[in-house]
Amino acid sequence: MSKEIRIGLLAIVAIAVLIWGYKYLLGQNLLKASNKYYIEYTNIDNLKVSDPVSINGFDVGTVQDIYLKPEDFKTIVVVIDVKSEVKLPPKTEAHLFNSGMMGSKAIRLEYSGVCSTDCLTDGDYLRGVELGFIQSMIATEELNQYLRTIKQGIGGVMDTVNTYLMDETSDNELGKTVRDLSATISNLKYTTLQLNEMLARSSANLVGTLENLEAVTQTFENNGEVISNTLRNLNDLTEQLKVGRLDSTVVKTNRTLANTEDAIVSLQETMNSAQKTFSELNILVKNMNSGEGTLGGLVKDQELYDNLSSATRNLDLLLQDFRLNPKRYVNVSVFGKKQKDYALPETDPATTDTTSHN
Repeated sequence: MSKEIRIGLLAIVAIAVLIWGYKYLLGQNLLKASNKYYIEYTNIDNLKVSDPVSINGFDVGTVQDIYLKPEDFKTIVVVIDVKSEVKLPPKTEAHLFNSGMMGSKAIRLEYSGVCSTDCLTDGDYLRGVELGFIQSMIATEELNQYLRTIKQGIGGVMDTVNTYLMDETSDNELGKTVRDLSATISNLKYTTLQLNEMLARSSANLVGTLENLEAVTQTFENNGEVISNTLRNLNDLTEQLKVGRLDSTVVKTNRTLANTEDAIVSLQETMNSAQKTFSELNILVKNMNSGEGTLGGLVKDQELYDNLSSATRNLDLLLQDFRLNPKRYVNVSVFGKKQKDYALPETDPATTDTTSHN
């Protein structure tokens, strides 16, 4: 045998050993016969190739392949490799469960009875069942037993608690707290009923208020343009006041008010003087009415009044007679002609006035 043939055979053996070792690490023993079964799941939750397949905790195979079903790309197909000496009945189920607290997965084969001639063959499908965390940790029978035990324990605890809570004579703090809470709930219920009655009685007023509010809102909406114009005008007025230096105007107004105050003070002084003058004039008039002083004497002296009246009358007669008969008082002769004697008129004013007077 040549050297090249020996090297080739050695390479083939090395490759075969490498492939066998790789498959062995994946849980497949190429030197032993096995059967492949297919399982469909909707969610494998991190199941990996080479994860174990067991029956009652005994490893009988591994997961060989995982892929999506080509028909819908939603169903996941898991291919398991099981030892050929393990015969599976037709109704065998493949339960996918958590094999550890860290989330590792495994498949457990569940079936009842044995098969002889109707055993599953290579390439058949198994029914897949996905178990939850609790179902994975505890079997269904054990879970039901635990639930019954917990139910009985909780029932006893609740009976004891009810005994403490419902006994009104008990001094237990928890019982007092629960009774106080019950009373508070009752008061709250009564308050809620009163509130409902009050709301029912006030519903009409509330509806009216809402209608009025709607009317006001509608008014604002209908007069929105007017309100906008008013606000713009107010804004323009504010800008004008700002441009017109309102501060200077206020200063000038303050000065004018100060001058007006001075004028009011002067006017007050003038009024005080006038009041004083009126007081003195009142005193003078009062003295005149009472006949005191010179003016009072003149006003109250009847004889003086009569004399003044007579003198006034005589002066009036004199002026009237002088107007009517000037020749009686002035005698002028330009050419030496003798003046006519004065003739008493028929209607002598003095006689007429005297007669009229008398």
